[in-house]
Amino acid sequence: MRILAVETLNHIGEKVLLKGWVATRRDHGKISFIDLRDRSGIVQVVVNKERVDVKTEYVIEVEGLVKVRPESMVNTKIPTGTVEVEAEKVKILGKSKELPFPLDTDGYKIEEELRLKYRYLDLRRDRLANNIRLRSKLIQYVREFLFSRDFTEIETPLLSKSTPEGSRDFLVPSRLQPGKFYALPQSPQQYKQLLMVAGFEKYFQIARALRDEDLRADRGFEHSQIDLEMSFVTREDVMNILEDMITTVVEKLGMIIKEKPFPVFTYKEAMEKFGADKFDLRNDEEKKQGIKAFAWVTKFPFFEKDKEGNWTFTHNPFSAPEPEFEDDLLNKKNIGNILKSQYDLVCNGYEVGGGSIRANKKEILEAVFEVMGYPKEKIQNQFGHMLEAFEYGAPPHGGCAFGIERLMMILTGETALREVVAFPQTSGGKTAVMDAPSIVSDLQLKELGIKVVGDTRNAFQKIKDLLEKNKIQYKVVEHEAVFTSEEAAKVRGTSLHQGAKALVLYGDDKAVMAVLAADKKVDFKLIKSLYGIKDLRMATPGEVKEVTGGVEIGAVPPFGNIFNIPLYADESLFTNEKIDFNAGLHTTSIEMKAEDYKTAALPTVGNFSK
Repeated sequence: MRILAVETLNHIGEKVLLKGWVATRRDHGKISFIDLRDRSGIVQVVVNKERVDVKTEYVIEVEGLVKVRPESMVNTKIPTGTVEVEAEKVKILGKSKELPFPLDTDGYKIEEELRLKYRYLDLRRDRLANNIRLRSKLIQYVREFLFSRDFTEIETPLLSKSTPEGSRDFLVPSRLQPGKFYALPQSPQQYKQLLMVAGFEKYFQIARALRDEDLRADRGFEHSQIDLEMSFVTREDVMNILEDMITTVVEKLGMIIKEKPFPVFTYKEAMEKFGADKFDLRNDEEKKQGIKAFAWVTKFPFFEKDKEGNWTFTHNPFSAPEPEFEDDLLNKKNIGNILKSQYDLVCNGYEVGGGSIRANKKEILEAVFEVMGYPKEKIQNQFGHMLEAFEYGAPPHGGCAFGIERLMMILTGETALREVVAFPQTSGGKTAVMDAPSIVSDLQLKELGIKVVGDTRNAFQKIKDLLEKNKIQYKVVEHEAVFTSEEAAKVRGTSLHQGAKALVLYGDDKAVMAVLAADKKVDFKLIKSLYGIKDLRMATPGEVKEVTGGVEIGAVPPFGNIFNIPLYADESLFTNEKIDFNAGLHTTSIEMKAEDYKTAALPTVGNFSK
């Protein structure tokens, strides 16, 4: 029967069967030393070199005798360093091609796109494998804690209704009801409140949540969360059990918490003291030691003004106001000063969880949406199910959700979500290994009653097609969303001058594009004089989208030819050997030779910068 590498310590002097991967192979004369890796770790195998021809990452089966290593050969860096297996039989179970990157490094310097294309290889890396196993332990300990407190684990639907919860929904078309759509859940918020109405009193699940929001290092399209809800509780009740859970789990994972019980700040106090509601309470020495500093923030404003000057919710609309503000909410007065029973948990400068005592009265929830300007018909259409449920005996209740990926980032000291997720997405929103999002067949679209209008390629794909058609070499760089030339240069690690800034202008009521080095500005008098333009102005954001097929300002690529508009390039651009530019997306850049750009884009070159 097969044993694991680490179990060889218990089988000294015995014959064993091992199976795993060849991590390394070292030849010394007629003898080869193989480091055999399995899920438990590594053990050294000694084999006659002539018996088998194995290479790195081959999958092999070894039968042999476990022996104690000579004292001079002990390897103190691995748990099995005091033993080795003298192989009698070696069988190849699976061969491996040469790997696209090494596995004996931390992997940080390898291009993101390459790592995620071969994520199944990247996961063989010790650092990543340990992160994934630690994540599994965290979830196990959470479950054990909540079961010990009489919580019931309940799964809620993935196909649901589109309702406002703070971000854009991912929509799923219905084949059986053409023209209608499901929404993937941003959170199980409404379902878990309905479970409280149903009488379960203590609910939890390890929930998947999907949000179509701008990507960054600590935020992705999808994530997992520890989601829970309780009935007949106060804010202090919920905070106490959550703090007990976090303390138990974090310390069980062998980590040190700075202060217990966790400090509590009101939102007002946090803003006055730290200038933000997410803060780091550690000193420099505690940061070096990896200490975790948790703190609560409470009593948040319920409403804030949006860009149009209308009231909207700060967290979610399902919270209850602090008791002293209930009359103000019902009477829709003093709106900007209403506080709600929200509580957020922060750690080392990040928000790791948030929750509130919920509204359990129909009139409270209605008042929230009325403050936000929802007509009664819209309130009934989107939330009628909740309002009706509250008329059948809804208990006081509250809950919370903790983002597992962000919590894992903090616990492991990683700086990006992709380092604690098995198959993450790129910073541009592409899936690991599988090429999604992708184009689907006409038959699938027909079944769903969907028709794609116009060229289905986005600007990024058009640029790639153009460059490949001209056999031009280029490099794609995925990064966090950037909106200015300065942000782009910083995230790319290049000079501002190397950036190619593309501006959509209107000259004599016709769209044109001007491209120049990002540290330069357009001299409108020069460009008008050079190209015989009388009236020249910047395009509005709406006009930019219309001309480019939906590309936003800050992501416009310097290729007027893919948009069928005249292209003028400033001479300043070609003082660079290479140029970089956002390729139609805020999260994706392309780097290429400046002369190759000239060949592909075919600009009219002149001197019009200042």
